[in-house]
Amino acid sequence: MLSEVTVFCFMASYLVALGLEVTRFLRKKNGFLRPLIFLFSLAGLVAQTAYLLNRARTTQLPPLLSSSHDWLIVFSWVLVAIFLFINLIDEELSIGLFLIPLVLALVVSSYFVDDATNALMEPSIRSWAMLHASLLVLGGVGIVLSFVLSLMYLIQHRRLKQKQNFSSGFNLPSLAKLSRLNRWALMISAPLMTVGMGIGIGLGVYVRKGAHAISFFDPVIIVYEVVWVGMMLSVIFILRTKQPNQKHIAQLTIWTGGLILLTVIGIQILSNVRILDFESWHSQITTPVIELHDSTAERILS
Repeated sequence: MLSEVTVFCFMASYLVALGLEVTRFLRKKNGFLRPLIFLFSLAGLVAQTAYLLNRARTTQLPPLLSSSHDWLIVFSWVLVAIFLFINLIDEELSIGLFLIPLVLALVVSSYFVDDATNALMEPSIRSWAMLHASLLVLGGVGIVLSFVLSLMYLIQHRRLKQKQNFSSGFNLPSLAKLSRLNRWALMISAPLMTVGMGIGIGLGVYVRKGAHAISFFDPVIIVYEVVWVGMMLSVIFILRTKQPNQKHIAQLTIWTGGLILLTVIGIQILSNVRILDFESWHSQITTPVIELHDSTAERILS
């Protein structure tokens, strides 16, 4: 039964949930839509969990370690779980309009990356590799939440400044709460990403001694390092400013978070579909370009 679950199953559920979120935003009488949004999102999460369990059984590896495809699916799974949790504790908060499109973007991106098992995953480093991948996912989730909170802040700021009234289905927290949550998201995500990258560097040094040597001059690794430096500079600037302009911080966070997400996901797609001939710790390509495009098409049709 688990083998029959495909990516399209949970992607369709999230598409319906997003459509209901948009309808909730447009309609004044929308009380009946919230339970439907929660149910479709929960159904998608259950299907996604089944898909990941099947992938783990097939590859004999945890999804975070098996492939770039599974890593993106886990990333989106965590975001959906957070959305459902927030939905339970604050039923009026309109976070679905911001989170679900990002979830769909991650799921769609997973179509275009390789699902072949990572050749570098030696048993001797599996525990450290799991910690490395987990920290990067959690740090990435923190960046996504910071991006969403900043976007909500700017919308709320403009809404209050122009005295706009949206429908009853679109409710946002106060500016003070949004800025406080954004600050916490940055303070948590930056150390997680830093430790995760540090462990990755250590694993890279260890693997260089074995049969699967990697280069620290790999373009993918260099891009990750540059993005990390940019993120740390932004975080330091935000934390060291005594009386920061919260609007400017929100704008900076959107630019930084958006750049990180586009870069990390984009470089995974480009390197995996062989548009760029990269090899890295995170992405091992063993399939010719024609075969990879065929497997991508099969996943879409399935």
